[in-house]
Amino acid sequence: MNRFTRQLTPYLDLGKQRWSQFNQREQSLLAVLAGVLFIAFLYFVIWQPSSQAVANAERQLAAQQQQYQWVQQAIARYKKLEESSSEQQSASGSVSQRINRAAAAQDIQIARLQPQGQEYLLSVDEVAFSDLLSFLAELEQRQGLSLKAVDIAKLNTPGQVRLRKLLVSEAS
Repeated sequence: MNRFTRQLTPYLDLGKQRWSQFNQREQSLLAVLAGVLFIAFLYFVIWQPSSQAVANAERQLAAQQQQYQWVQQAIARYKKLEESSSEQQSASGSVSQRINRAAAAQDIQIARLQPQGQEYLLSVDEVAFSDLLSFLAELEQRQGLSLKAVDIAKLNTPGQVRLRKLLVSEAS
């Protein structure tokens, strides 16, 4: 530090000598100029780059938020299309195909499937009651069929029932 001060001392002495050569009016003008230059330095070197960095960060944040919203909307559209396509795939085919598909999904053995005009009559000898309810829900909700009549009989085995008659038609 002493070395730095020793090297700087001749220049400081020269500056003090030059400053004392100026009259009072020139000294005050130079002091004002030094203040203006200091303020300009603060503005152009510190304030302006900082404010530009903040503005850039805000623009990037807005762009990222907009992109995030777009992605969320695209995901929602994709899920909606996926659900509608799975419903369309499930509901495709003839009524008997859809009944058989729903029965296979619940592992239900259909004893009889008989067309009666626009409707189908089916029966199942033995099935778990919970599986039967899932089968009926599958027919209505995913296969797009309408249940017209249901006749269920209780069996001696707990939880097992016989589906004596189920009248199914195309939902209108």
